[in-house]
Amino acid sequence: MTRTDDSPPSVGDDSATDDPLTELLETGLAEGAFPGAVAAVGDSAGTERTVAVGERDPEEALPATTETVFDCASLTKPVVTATVALALTEAGEIALSDSLERHIGALAGTERAAVELVELLTHTSGFQPYAFDPEWETPDETLSGLYDRSLCDVEPGERYEYSCLNFVHLAEALRQATGESLADLAREYVFDPVGMDDARMGPTDTEPVAATYDHEYRDRTLRGEVHDPLGNAMDGESGNAGLFATAEDVARFARALLNDGRLDGRRLLSPATVARLSEDHAPDVDEPHSLGWRLARGQYPGLPWSGESFGHTGYTGTSLWIDPTNDRFAVLLTNQVYDGKETGLIRFRERFHGLVGAGDY
Repeated sequence: MTRTDDSPPSVGDDSATDDPLTELLETGLAEGAFPGAVAAVGDSAGTERTVAVGERDPEEALPATTETVFDCASLTKPVVTATVALALTEAGEIALSDSLERHIGALAGTERAAVELVELLTHTSGFQPYAFDPEWETPDETLSGLYDRSLCDVEPGERYEYSCLNFVHLAEALRQATGESLADLAREYVFDPVGMDDARMGPTDTEPVAATYDHEYRDRTLRGEVHDPLGNAMDGESGNAGLFATAEDVARFARALLNDGRLDGRRLLSPATVARLSEDHAPDVDEPHSLGWRLARGQYPGLPWSGESFGHTGYTGTSLWIDPTNDRFAVLLTNQVYDGKETGLIRFRERFHGLVGAGDY
Protein backbone atom coordinates (compact mmCIF):
# COMPACT_ATOMS: atom_id res chain seq x y z
CA MET A 1 0.00 0.00 0.00
CA THR A 2 1.39 3.37 -0.99
CA ARG A 3 0.36 5.95 1.60
CA THR A 4 0.01 9.52 0.36
CA ASP A 5 -1.98 11.03 3.22
CA ASP A 6 -2.15 10.93 7.00
CA SER A 7 -3.82 7.52 7.12
CA PRO A 8 -2.72 5.31 10.04
CA PRO A 9 0.40 3.15 9.67
CA SER A 10 -0.38 -0.06 7.84
CA VAL A 11 1.44 -2.59 10.03
CA GLY A 12 -0.59 -5.77 10.08
CA ASP A 13 -2.74 -4.74 7.11
CA ASP A 14 -2.71 -7.59 4.57
CA SER A 15 -3.05 -5.08 1.74
CA ALA A 16 0.39 -3.79 2.63
CA THR A 17 2.04 -7.00 1.38
CA ASP A 18 0.68 -7.02 -2.18
CA ASP A 19 3.99 -5.89 -3.68
CA PRO A 20 7.64 -6.66 -2.85
CA LEU A 21 8.76 -3.10 -2.05
CA THR A 22 5.97 -2.39 0.40
CA GLU A 23 6.39 -5.83 1.95
CA LEU A 24 10.11 -5.24 2.49
CA LEU A 25 9.53 -1.83 4.06
CA GLU A 26 6.86 -3.26 6.35
CA THR A 27 9.28 -6.03 7.31
CA GLY A 28 11.97 -3.46 8.17
CA LEU A 29 9.43 -1.58 10.26
CA ALA A 30 8.39 -4.74 12.10
CA GLU A 31 12.05 -5.61 12.73
CA GLY A 32 12.61 -2.19 14.29
CA ALA A 33 15.07 -0.95 11.66
CA PHE A 34 13.36 2.47 11.74
CA PRO A 35 10.27 4.18 13.20
CA GLY A 36 9.24 5.46 9.77
CA ALA A 37 10.47 5.42 6.20
CA VAL A 38 9.70 6.68 2.72
CA ALA A 39 11.23 5.02 -0.34
CA ALA A 40 11.22 6.38 -3.88
CA VAL A 41 12.52 4.35 -6.81
CA GLY A 42 12.57 4.95 -10.52
CA ASP A 43 14.63 5.93 -13.54
CA SER A 44 15.42 8.91 -15.74
CA ALA A 45 11.83 9.05 -16.96
CA GLY A 46 10.27 9.43 -13.53
CA THR A 47 9.57 8.07 -10.08
CA GLU A 48 7.94 4.67 -10.49
CA ARG A 49 7.09 3.91 -6.87
CA THR A 50 6.90 5.90 -3.64
CA VAL A 51 6.04 4.02 -0.45
CA ALA A 52 5.65 5.35 3.10
CA VAL A 53 5.47 3.21 6.23
CA GLY A 54 5.57 3.73 9.99
CA GLU A 55 5.63 6.95 11.96
CA ARG A 56 7.34 10.23 11.23
CA ASP A 57 6.92 11.21 14.89
CA PRO A 58 6.62 8.27 17.31
CA GLU A 59 6.10 10.54 20.31
CA GLU A 60 3.05 12.12 18.67
CA ALA A 61 1.98 8.92 16.84
CA LEU A 62 2.01 10.77 13.51
CA PRO A 63 2.34 8.60 10.38
CA ALA A 64 5.01 8.96 7.73
CA THR A 65 3.61 10.00 4.35
CA THR A 66 5.10 10.68 0.95
CA GLU A 67 5.05 14.39 1.83
CA THR A 68 7.17 13.93 4.96
CA VAL A 69 10.32 16.07 5.06
CA PHE A 70 13.37 14.27 6.50
CA ASP A 71 16.64 15.48 7.96
CA CYS A 72 18.86 14.05 5.22
CA ALA A 73 22.10 14.39 7.25
CA SER A 74 25.17 13.54 5.14
CA LEU A 75 23.21 13.41 1.89
CA THR A 76 23.86 17.14 2.18
CA LYS A 77 27.48 16.51 1.21
CA PRO A 78 26.91 15.29 -2.37
CA VAL A 79 23.46 16.72 -3.08
CA VAL A 80 24.15 20.26 -1.91
CA THR A 81 27.75 21.11 -1.07
CA ALA A 82 29.51 19.06 -3.74
CA THR A 83 26.98 20.00 -6.41
CA VAL A 84 27.36 23.70 -5.62
CA ALA A 85 31.14 23.32 -5.80
CA LEU A 86 30.91 21.61 -9.20
CA ALA A 87 28.47 24.23 -10.52
CA LEU A 88 30.79 27.04 -9.39
CA THR A 89 33.67 25.22 -11.06
CA GLU A 90 31.70 25.09 -14.31
CA ALA A 91 30.98 28.81 -13.91
CA GLY A 92 34.70 29.56 -13.55
CA GLU A 93 34.28 31.02 -10.06
CA ILE A 94 36.48 28.45 -8.33
CA ALA A 95 38.93 25.73 -9.35
CA LEU A 96 39.07 22.34 -7.66
CA SER A 97 42.83 22.79 -7.35
CA ASP A 98 42.30 25.95 -5.27
CA SER A 99 43.89 25.81 -1.83
CA LEU A 100 41.91 26.57 1.29
CA GLU A 101 44.00 29.65 2.02
CA ARG A 102 42.96 31.14 -1.33
CA HIS A 103 39.39 31.44 -0.04
CA ILE A 104 39.72 31.34 3.75
CA GLY A 105 42.17 33.97 4.91
CA ALA A 106 42.08 32.72 8.51
CA LEU A 107 43.84 29.53 7.37
CA ALA A 108 46.76 31.23 5.64
CA GLY A 109 50.02 29.87 6.99
CA THR A 110 48.37 27.02 8.90
CA GLU A 111 48.70 23.27 8.43
CA ARG A 112 45.49 23.38 6.38
CA ALA A 113 46.52 26.21 4.07
CA ALA A 114 47.59 24.06 1.13
CA VAL A 115 44.70 21.57 1.27
CA GLU A 116 42.95 21.63 -2.11
CA LEU A 117 39.20 21.70 -2.64
CA VAL A 118 39.36 18.41 -4.55
CA GLU A 119 40.96 16.81 -1.50
CA LEU A 120 37.98 17.92 0.57
CA LEU A 121 35.56 16.42 -1.96
CA THR A 122 37.40 13.08 -1.99
CA HIS A 123 38.13 12.91 1.76
CA THR A 124 41.88 12.86 1.17
CA SER A 125 42.68 16.10 3.04
CA GLY A 126 44.21 14.33 6.02
CA PHE A 127 41.57 15.73 8.40
CA GLN A 128 40.39 13.68 11.35
CA PRO A 129 36.80 12.38 11.06
CA TYR A 130 35.00 14.84 13.36
CA ALA A 131 35.45 17.56 15.97
CA PHE A 132 32.90 19.37 18.08
CA ASP A 133 32.63 21.26 21.35
CA PRO A 134 29.20 21.71 22.98
CA GLU A 135 30.21 25.27 23.85
CA TRP A 136 30.13 26.18 20.15
CA GLU A 137 26.69 27.73 19.63
CA THR A 138 27.10 29.95 16.54
CA PRO A 139 28.68 29.61 13.10
CA ASP A 140 31.50 32.00 14.03
CA GLU A 141 32.25 30.16 17.28
CA THR A 142 32.25 26.84 15.45
CA LEU A 143 34.60 27.95 12.68
CA SER A 144 36.92 29.72 15.13
CA GLY A 145 36.99 26.63 17.31
CA LEU A 146 37.84 24.41 14.37
CA TYR A 147 40.53 26.82 13.13
CA ASP A 148 42.15 26.82 16.57
CA ARG A 149 42.41 23.04 16.67
CA SER A 150 44.93 20.74 15.05
CA LEU A 151 42.80 18.63 12.71
CA CYS A 152 45.31 17.05 10.34
CA ASP A 153 46.20 13.44 11.15
CA VAL A 154 48.32 12.94 8.00
CA GLU A 155 49.56 14.94 5.01
CA PRO A 156 47.00 15.80 2.31
CA GLY A 157 46.66 13.07 -0.31
CA GLU A 158 48.29 10.43 1.87
CA ARG A 159 45.17 8.41 2.70
CA TYR A 160 41.38 8.31 2.57
CA GLU A 161 39.64 9.27 5.83
CA TYR A 162 35.93 10.05 5.72
CA SER A 163 35.52 13.34 7.56
CA CYS A 164 32.61 15.73 8.04
CA LEU A 165 35.24 18.44 8.55
CA ASN A 166 36.09 18.32 4.85
CA PHE A 167 32.66 19.64 3.97
CA VAL A 168 32.58 22.17 6.79
CA HIS A 169 35.71 23.71 5.28
CA LEU A 170 34.42 23.34 1.72
CA ALA A 171 31.17 25.13 2.58
CA GLU A 172 33.08 28.03 4.10
CA ALA A 173 35.31 28.24 1.01
CA LEU A 174 32.19 28.41 -1.19
CA ARG A 175 30.69 31.16 0.97
CA GLN A 176 33.90 33.18 0.89
CA ALA A 177 34.28 32.72 -2.89
CA THR A 178 30.76 33.94 -3.65
CA GLY A 179 29.72 36.12 -0.72
CA GLU A 180 26.51 34.05 -0.45
CA SER A 181 25.18 31.73 2.25
CA LEU A 182 25.13 28.00 1.60
CA ALA A 183 21.33 28.12 1.82
CA ASP A 184 21.21 30.69 -1.01
CA LEU A 185 23.74 28.74 -3.06
CA ALA A 186 21.71 25.56 -2.56
CA ARG A 187 18.57 27.30 -3.76
CA GLU A 188 20.31 28.86 -6.78
CA TYR A 189 22.38 25.90 -7.96
CA VAL A 190 20.43 22.84 -6.76
CA PHE A 191 16.86 23.24 -5.54
CA ASP A 192 15.52 25.62 -8.19
CA PRO A 193 17.17 23.96 -11.24
CA VAL A 194 15.93 20.51 -10.16
CA GLY A 195 12.51 21.57 -8.90
CA MET A 196 13.11 20.38 -5.33
CA ASP A 197 10.15 22.40 -4.12
CA ASP A 198 10.09 21.20 -0.52
CA ALA A 199 13.86 21.10 0.02
CA ARG A 200 15.58 23.63 2.24
CA MET A 201 18.57 24.00 4.49
CA GLY A 202 17.63 23.67 8.15
CA PRO A 203 16.63 24.49 10.70
CA THR A 204 13.08 24.51 9.41
CA ASP A 205 9.55 24.80 10.76
CA THR A 206 8.07 23.02 7.75
CA GLU A 207 5.42 20.33 8.22
CA PRO A 208 5.15 17.39 8.07
CA VAL A 209 8.69 16.77 9.31
CA ALA A 210 10.18 13.52 10.57
CA ALA A 211 11.29 13.69 14.19
CA THR A 212 14.78 12.60 15.20
CA TYR A 213 16.33 12.30 18.65
CA ASP A 214 19.69 13.59 19.83
CA HIS A 215 20.97 10.90 22.20
CA GLU A 216 24.39 12.50 22.73
CA TYR A 217 24.15 16.26 23.32
CA ARG A 218 20.58 17.55 23.63
CA ASP A 219 18.84 14.38 24.93
CA ARG A 220 15.50 15.29 23.39
CA THR A 221 13.33 14.96 20.33
CA LEU A 222 14.19 17.22 17.41
CA ARG A 223 11.59 18.48 14.94
CA GLY A 224 13.09 20.58 12.18
CA GLU A 225 16.38 21.08 14.04
CA VAL A 226 19.55 19.79 12.38
CA HIS A 227 20.52 16.57 14.13
CA ASP A 228 24.23 16.86 13.38
CA PRO A 229 25.97 18.90 16.13
CA LEU A 230 28.07 20.95 13.71
CA GLY A 231 25.07 21.57 11.48
CA ASN A 232 22.99 22.61 14.45
CA ALA A 233 25.62 25.01 15.80
CA MET A 234 26.08 26.52 12.33
CA ASP A 235 22.35 26.99 11.62
CA GLY A 236 22.40 24.54 8.72
CA GLU A 237 25.45 26.14 7.09
CA SER A 238 28.03 23.46 7.96
CA GLY A 239 28.01 21.75 4.55
CA ASN A 240 28.24 18.24 5.99
CA ALA A 241 24.56 18.15 7.06
CA GLY A 242 21.52 20.41 7.14
CA LEU A 243 19.46 19.37 4.11
CA PHE A 244 15.77 18.74 4.75
CA ALA A 245 13.85 17.20 1.85
CA THR A 246 11.12 14.80 0.81
CA ALA A 247 11.81 11.53 -1.00
CA GLU A 248 10.45 13.08 -4.19
CA ASP A 249 12.84 16.03 -3.85
CA VAL A 250 15.78 13.63 -3.69
CA ALA A 251 14.30 11.54 -6.49
CA ARG A 252 14.15 14.58 -8.77
CA PHE A 253 17.81 15.27 -8.04
CA ALA A 254 18.66 11.68 -8.98
CA ARG A 255 16.64 11.95 -12.17
CA ALA A 256 18.54 15.09 -13.17
CA LEU A 257 21.83 13.20 -12.93
CA LEU A 258 20.36 10.28 -14.89
CA ASN A 259 19.34 12.77 -17.60
CA ASP A 260 22.87 14.10 -18.17
CA GLY A 261 22.37 16.94 -15.69
CA ARG A 262 19.07 18.32 -16.97
CA LEU A 263 15.47 17.99 -15.81
CA ASP A 264 12.35 19.62 -17.25
CA GLY A 265 14.44 21.94 -19.38
CA ARG A 266 16.62 23.19 -16.50
CA ARG A 267 20.32 22.45 -16.16
CA LEU A 268 21.91 21.22 -12.94
CA LEU A 269 25.36 20.27 -14.25
CA SER A 270 26.89 19.66 -17.66
CA PRO A 271 26.78 16.13 -19.15
CA ALA A 272 30.58 15.96 -19.00
CA THR A 273 30.65 16.70 -15.27
CA VAL A 274 27.86 14.20 -14.57
CA ALA A 275 29.74 11.50 -16.50
CA ARG A 276 32.77 11.97 -14.25
CA LEU A 277 30.78 11.34 -11.08
CA SER A 278 31.23 7.60 -11.71
CA GLU A 279 35.02 7.96 -11.75
CA ASP A 280 37.51 7.46 -8.93
CA HIS A 281 39.04 10.87 -8.24
CA ALA A 282 41.32 9.56 -5.49
CA PRO A 283 43.35 6.91 -7.35
CA ASP A 284 46.41 7.22 -5.12
CA VAL A 285 44.66 5.98 -1.96
CA ASP A 286 43.09 2.62 -1.16
CA GLU A 287 39.45 3.76 -1.06
CA PRO A 288 37.88 4.85 -4.37
CA HIS A 289 35.86 8.05 -4.10
CA SER A 290 34.26 10.44 -6.52
CA LEU A 291 33.64 14.17 -6.16
CA GLY A 292 31.47 14.08 -3.06
CA TRP A 293 30.08 10.63 -3.88
CA ARG A 294 30.89 7.11 -2.74
CA LEU A 295 31.44 4.61 -5.52
CA ALA A 296 30.06 1.09 -5.86
CA ARG A 297 32.53 -1.40 -4.41
CA GLY A 298 32.29 -5.10 -3.68
CA GLN A 299 28.72 -5.93 -2.68
CA TYR A 300 27.71 -2.36 -1.90
CA PRO A 301 25.21 -0.99 -2.77
CA GLY A 302 24.19 -4.44 -4.08
CA LEU A 303 25.05 -7.05 -6.68
CA PRO A 304 22.38 -5.91 -9.18
CA TRP A 305 23.93 -2.43 -9.27
CA SER A 306 26.60 -1.68 -11.87
CA GLY A 307 30.16 -0.70 -11.12
CA GLU A 308 29.31 2.78 -12.42
CA SER A 309 26.91 3.39 -9.54
CA PHE A 310 27.48 6.16 -7.01
CA GLY A 311 25.64 7.23 -3.90
CA HIS A 312 25.79 8.25 -0.26
CA THR A 313 24.24 7.61 3.13
CA GLY A 314 23.25 9.85 6.04
CA TYR A 315 23.60 9.39 9.79
CA THR A 316 19.89 9.91 10.48
CA GLY A 317 19.12 6.83 8.35
CA THR A 318 19.01 8.14 4.78
CA SER A 319 20.53 7.00 1.50
CA LEU A 320 20.59 7.69 -2.23
CA TRP A 321 22.11 5.50 -4.94
CA ILE A 322 22.19 6.22 -8.66
CA ASP A 323 23.06 3.75 -11.43
CA PRO A 324 23.66 5.46 -14.80
CA THR A 325 24.36 2.15 -16.56
CA ASN A 326 21.06 0.53 -15.58
CA ASP A 327 19.16 3.86 -15.47
CA ARG A 328 17.94 3.42 -11.91
CA PHE A 329 17.84 5.30 -8.62
CA ALA A 330 16.87 4.35 -5.08
CA VAL A 331 15.99 6.83 -2.33
CA LEU A 332 15.46 5.64 1.23
CA LEU A 333 14.68 8.26 3.88
CA THR A 334 14.17 7.13 7.47
CA ASN A 335 14.34 8.57 10.98
CA GLN A 336 16.31 5.59 12.30
CA VAL A 337 18.37 7.78 14.62
CA TYR A 338 15.26 8.39 16.72
CA ASP A 339 15.84 4.90 18.17
CA GLY A 340 19.65 5.05 18.12
CA LYS A 341 22.05 3.49 15.64
CA GLU A 342 21.93 -0.24 16.47
CA THR A 343 18.63 -1.02 14.76
CA GLY A 344 19.75 -3.21 11.85
CA LEU A 345 19.33 -0.55 9.18
CA ILE A 346 22.62 -1.42 7.46
CA ARG A 347 21.45 -4.94 6.69
CA PHE A 348 17.98 -3.71 5.75
CA ARG A 349 19.50 -1.20 3.34
CA GLU A 350 21.46 -3.98 1.63
CA ARG A 351 18.23 -5.94 1.15
CA PHE A 352 16.46 -2.82 -0.11
CA HIS A 353 19.14 -2.11 -2.67
CA GLY A 354 19.18 -5.74 -3.77
CA LEU A 355 15.45 -5.68 -4.45
CA VAL A 356 15.47 -2.30 -6.20
CA GLY A 357 18.61 -3.05 -8.19
CA ALA A 358 17.01 -6.19 -9.56
CA GLY A 359 13.93 -4.22 -10.56
CA ASP A 360 11.63 -6.27 -8.32
CA TYR A 361 9.49 -3.46 -7.01
